[in-house]
Amino acid sequence: MKGRDMYHPIEWTPERIERFWNFYSANAAAHGNYFSKQFGGAILALVRGRVRLAGPVVDLGCGPGYFLEHLLRQGLACKAIDSSAEAVASVQARLQGRSGFLGASVGRLDRIPLTDGEAGAFFLIEVMEHLTPDLTAATYAEISRVLRPGGHLIITVPNAENLDANSVACPECGGVFHRMQHLQRFTAESLARRMTDAGFDVEFAAGVSLKYFKGSWPVRAIGAVRHGVHRLRRRPNPHLVAVASRGV
Repeated sequence: MKGRDMYHPIEWTPERIERFWNFYSANAAAHGNYFSKQFGGAILALVRGRVRLAGPVVDLGCGPGYFLEHLLRQGLACKAIDSSAEAVASVQARLQGRSGFLGASVGRLDRIPLTDGEAGAFFLIEVMEHLTPDLTAATYAEISRVLRPGGHLIITVPNAENLDANSVACPECGGVFHRMQHLQRFTAESLARRMTDAGFDVEFAAGVSLKYFKGSWPVRAIGAVRHGVHRLRRRPNPHLVAVASRGV
């Protein structure tokens, strides 16, 4: 095959997805790319300014567990779940014995290894864009089962991402894929609609630039003003944050 004829979209099976993320979990040099490492503190600050979180807080799709460290520093009891055994082993080894850490488990998004109503809150940080529509629906259903009435679901995804612009091709096999394995594109409206259709009460869903919410409280206060100016100037917001609750 020559030219464009050799290229074909990769079919993302569960096995291939696990293999992809096992590589990232095992490659310490790539950990700086993890969204929760870059913006975990900013996400938690933004959310805690809007809702009161109750534990246990579940980091679903936890990766290497950087967001868990922010939860623990805030005194929140938390659990970690990921489909990558490599990631779970790394989190368990690093955080075992920390006050408030309730353990890390291997689990599928559509088969969360928790009991009905066990969780007080769920964070899915840059997870939903990696899922097929069918798995998205099944994930919402599982979260609804595990999340106690009145508990909160917090989701972050890229804002109106151009998926094609971030595609790459394997020069050996010709497989074409998003460089970070993204499968879906979201806007604030589409994300809120899907959460509402799944039975959640959406309290907040908007595009934001999380860089303005990083740092200590005084820095964040200044950042909030700068973010307001940023929005007034109609500059692009690269991130979407949605906060919803499960009805009582």
